[in-house]
Amino acid sequence: MPPLPLADNFLAGSIISLVMPVAVLIAIAVWYTRTVKRIDKSRPASAPEPVSADAMRETIPTDPPAGTA
Repeated sequence: MPPLPLADNFLAGSIISLVMPVAVLIAIAVWYTRTVKRIDKSRPASAPEPVSADAMRETIPTDPPAGTA
């Protein structure tokens, strides 16, 4: 197999193997923050806040209705 012109020695290959995963993680972090900001901008200010699962559990009655037991 012919050598790759970009990583034709050990040092270049080791630097590339360290830099590429870091670059991918940075790209994912940038994409995620831009997506979250875009979603926040698209939601109108008058829209109600999303309800958490804990708040939903507090509002759901756990006892059966009074006339059924």
